[in-house]
Amino acid sequence: MHHLEQSNFRDPAPVRRAVRAIAATPGYTARVGLYVFSGFPMEEYALFASALHDAGDTCGQSLKVNVLSSNGGFVQGSCNAAVKTSPLADALRELDYLVIFGGHKFSGGRNQHFRAALQLLRRSGCQVAAVGGAALTLAKDGVFESSRCAVHWQNRELFNGLMSTLAPTDQVCAVNDGDWSSCGKTGALDLALHVVTEIYGKPTATRLAQTFIHTRLSDPHSTQTGEVLHAAVSGSALVNEAITLFQRHLENPLPMAEVSRILGSPSRRIERHFKQHCGTTPCTYYRQMRLDHARRLLLRTNMTLIDVAIAAGFSTSASFASAFQQVYGTTPNALRKSLNGAKARQKS
Repeated sequence: MHHLEQSNFRDPAPVRRAVRAIAATPGYTARVGLYVFSGFPMEEYALFASALHDAGDTCGQSLKVNVLSSNGGFVQGSCNAAVKTSPLADALRELDYLVIFGGHKFSGGRNQHFRAALQLLRRSGCQVAAVGGAALTLAKDGVFESSRCAVHWQNRELFNGLMSTLAPTDQVCAVNDGDWSSCGKTGALDLALHVVTEIYGKPTATRLAQTFIHTRLSDPHSTQTGEVLHAAVSGSALVNEAITLFQRHLENPLPMAEVSRILGSPSRRIERHFKQHCGTTPCTYYRQMRLDHARRLLLRTNMTLIDVAIAAGFSTSASFASAFQQVYGTTPNALRKSLNGAKARQKS
């Protein structure tokens, strides 16, 4: 392994790895393992895998990508799509990077074989990275080794509820010491581009970003509430600031008077900007954000209905169900039952 320092699993201090262009090392092939759990997010996996594939095609054969799982074979992800995998045990001694894909429901840290594999990989100098919800669950299971973790703003309150000593960060990607993480969705592409930067250098990563019509390479200054969320959410800076504020207070919604005070702008001005740029009032926009958040939790987690209601800022199940049905035409309970029924039919 071409790493400057080997990790010691018993030493809590993460290992700092130097950025280097592996392609510049004659005869060396970088090896990346994409580890998938059942139900992994296909869109994030596809973005990451496509970036590495395109980089390898463009720059030559100094990159080898293996799709891995615990036992090998086909693993089904979201969208009912499946990928063929090899057993992780077959690749333990040769990986430079292990990138983990999973959702809120997987519990890799509770699998003793997986925990042992992570220990071995870190000792050998392999860089471990978690994409999206995988980082959240690894942190919950106590096997995410870093001082910080990139957490999607929608999952911030879930993360805070873990009572973890790990600090959540608003970065699109956290690629400092220890394990790496991304905030999900296009954050997976940002993390893939960082891997490409290490392997081939920044110019190659920049060209690759352009082929994806991706306007930036993330750095420590790229945040979800900065470059990403403020990137023309609307044509109004005031609306963007209000939306960012809403996103930070989904579980405990702010009264509009408080929003006005924080933003330093009269309520009528905020309402006028929302109607002009979003076609609705700020209150309606805010409630829709909370309901969208609740729907994602219903579909992607095992949280109880009352816990989902509270996470979305509703004080009672009745008020939550009424607002949900008004927007989506079904109740939270009915949506959850239909989802469970679909899963049962897939297994039969």
